[in-house]
Amino acid sequence: MPVVQTITLAPGASTGWHYHPGRVDVVVLSGTLTRTLHDGRVEVSEAGDRLVELPGPVHVHVGRNHGGQPVVLVATYDIPDGCPTAVAVAAPEWSH
Repeated sequence: MPVVQTITLAPGASTGWHYHPGRVDVVVLSGTLTRTLHDGRVEVSEAGDRLVELPGPVHVHVGRNHGGQPVVLVATYDIPDGCPTAVAVAAPEWSH
């Protein structure tokens, strides 16, 4: 069964590096979300944008709010029963 969460990142906040055990569909309600992906690409999403985060540890990423207003997201997680919505991991070596 899908899990739906509203997530708010204050200005300057970060999600920390993590991955998801299942697919996540995200809608940005407000603010600007900057994500650094597993391969070093940076994606910027603004209010009204939709994005998909693919599952598994090969898809680690971090979300940051570099702006001056909160980033508000609605995330719908399609995760296996008994799994967390996210798994925290160390930052990749290349990101230091």
